[in-house]
Amino acid sequence: MTIRHPIPRRILAVLAISLSANAFASVRAAGTFEAVRSCEAFKSFKKGTNPGFVRLEPGQTYTIEELNEQDWDWIRINVPDVRDPSRWVPKECGVTQLIPGEPVPSEPGGKPPPGEKPGGGGRAQCNTANTYDSNVLSLSWQPGFCEHAQFRGTKPECEALESGELAISHLTIHGLWPNKRACGTRYGDCRGAALDLSEDTLAEVGPWMPNLMFGTDFATHEWDKHGTCQAKPDDEYFLTIKQLAEDVDRSAIGEFIRSNIGKEMSVNDFFAHVRRELGPEVEQRIQLLCAGGRFLQELRLSLPRDVVPSLDIAKMVQGAPPVVPRTSNCRTDTIYIERSGKD
Repeated sequence: MTIRHPIPRRILAVLAISLSANAFASVRAAGTFEAVRSCEAFKSFKKGTNPGFVRLEPGQTYTIEELNEQDWDWIRINVPDVRDPSRWVPKECGVTQLIPGEPVPSEPGGKPPPGEKPGGGGRAQCNTANTYDSNVLSLSWQPGFCEHAQFRGTKPECEALESGELAISHLTIHGLWPNKRACGTRYGDCRGAALDLSEDTLAEVGPWMPNLMFGTDFATHEWDKHGTCQAKPDDEYFLTIKQLAEDVDRSAIGEFIRSNIGKEMSVNDFFAHVRRELGPEVEQRIQLLCAGGRFLQELRLSLPRDVVPSLDIAKMVQGAPPVVPRTSNCRTDTIYIERSGKD
């Protein structure tokens, strides 16, 4: 089988593959990648890091450096004129040119790469709007995120938190992510209108999404990657997330976290409290994420496709898929809840 993507002959390139000994399996490559969508360009797609919030320029051709061998769905390219120019992008964000006659990377047994169908089709189903089946509400513990993130001037809210200009003691918005089970974490970057939030929305959402107090770069990133995959217009989408965040923060979830600011919190005690106050359905749909193995950075709540904000969190999560495991990157049962500023 050969890969023959439609691309002008003027950017035809040869793919040369050799094994690479990275932390994850990959293959060195040489070729071209013509962007067709404005997708994010990650320094690490596993960690979701994107210094400078770099995005591809549709129509521009980039040089290929490497392929992810595990799933064959990420390509590392060179993005000129940015810091850390070696960036990983999803293959569905552009057209990859390979030399005719080279074999398609495949799984053992000759199966096509995950997500591919015999005879073509690619992964368009993973960036088609309104085909999702659930959502994830991602809420940050801002002091924990800012203390351990390497933002280097790209997060003014973190600088304000460190200086004391901001004081945050509630859960804040990372995003609301439509999910599609068949796509895993790859559902996103659907086509849609550009972000254009009203001044009223900026003012209302800002305290819950602190980056909005300084600009719209992060909100644009969240909208382009996730918001375009659902049906609500941008103002309604962000106001819905704000209400969801406020409801969760006012519940037994946020209350327990706030009661442990500046000290260690037992993960077992947290989940026991949630189960006792909100029920097992809620307990089974929460995941805690740590920075540095022991500092609270984020809380994720699994939600159904049709999200309805409610102070009744059990009602809010009804019909959502359970979350496993209940923690990520948390090495022990005790995690520290950091406070704003320097302790």
